[in-house]
Amino acid sequence: MKSVGLLCGAPNSGKTQTLKAFFGVSHIRRLKPMQLLDRNVDGKKVYAVGLTSPQELTNEAARSLGKSGFCKFEKVITRIRKRIKKCDSESPTEDYILLIPCTLFVENGKINEKCITEPMKWLDTEGFKVFVVHLRKDYDFSYLEDTLMKEIGTEPKKTIKSQKDGYDKQAKELENFIRTL
Repeated sequence: MKSVGLLCGAPNSGKTQTLKAFFGVSHIRRLKPMQLLDRNVDGKKVYAVGLTSPQELTNEAARSLGKSGFCKFEKVITRIRKRIKKCDSESPTEDYILLIPCTLFVENGKINEKCITEPMKWLDTEGFKVFVVHLRKDYDFSYLEDTLMKEIGTEPKKTIKSQKDGYDKQAKELENFIRTL
């Protein structure tokens, strides 16, 4: 079965750096936007396509047009679909795990919940097994993230404490979690 792991966290929680450490590309300052990264973990093919979250890209694109990009989940799904297409072309018949960083934004006291839950629903209808890894960072609105993570009914789920400069440790925790899947 093909799986998608959503690596969720607030801005600056270490999603990109954790994935760079996980895929062994920490030495590369800037990757191409849709660059395919791959790695085997206990015989499981693990991919990432680009390291910027679809939520962040959608938010930035909207703001550059002078619009609110807080939660445009349809555009997030479109970006995820492109990443899946790239993985499918690389492994048309093999199962794989696609890791996607997902940024949790808070605006006016609300979290961009639908930009996580709606893509999860879409992925489920497309036949993907979905799991969530939460890079938890302590900040003023972390309680909103905690609430969202509790409400997400997907299992398995993993929380990793976000630590500045702890990216190698976070990547190792992610690897160990993938081994259990």
